[in-house]
Amino acid sequence: MQISLRLVAILTLTTLGHLFSRAARPAEMPMMKAVVAHQYGGPEVLKFEEVSRPEPKENEALVRVIASGVNPADPLTLSGKYAREFGTHLPLIPGYDIAGIVEKTGVKVTKLKAGDAIYGYPTFGGGWAEYVTVTEGEVAAKPASLSFTEAAAVPMGALTAWQALVDTAQLRAGQTILIHG
Repeated sequence: MQISLRLVAILTLTTLGHLFSRAARPAEMPMMKAVVAHQYGGPEVLKFEEVSRPEPKENEALVRVIASGVNPADPLTLSGKYAREFGTHLPLIPGYDIAGIVEKTGVKVTKLKAGDAIYGYPTFGGGWAEYVTVTEGEVAAKPASLSFTEAAAVPMGALTAWQALVDTAQLRAGQTILIHG
């Protein structure tokens, strides 16, 4: 009998403690699924996990990612080669090419609104997740003629082509160029 009363007391106190500790906790952060690397390396270091969903800062928008691409920056970031140059830190979520829907915006965002279909290139990655935060300069309106999958394949390739043709070769309107490949 003594053991039973002791067991009941322990279970009761444990249950009450659990209830009070839950009540005292702040509201839980919304969660999302993401591909995460906790160490540098190859694809073997990637893990599919549940992590806290980001909240947009005053100059950012929260995007629900519909599609994301894979480009050369992803394995370079994953290898750690960009850690010093670009300040990437572990754990990290790769993914630089995205397309999705704006869910909400920070107070200083003026060109995007909830419901906008966008595509773009988040400067610090994060696209291999259900949600990512971006600034207005990192995204553009998704053309209606492109699917989300097609739009997610555009950003890195388009940016690279622009840099090569306009910034480096200084191509201007009215000029012709032969691209041989």
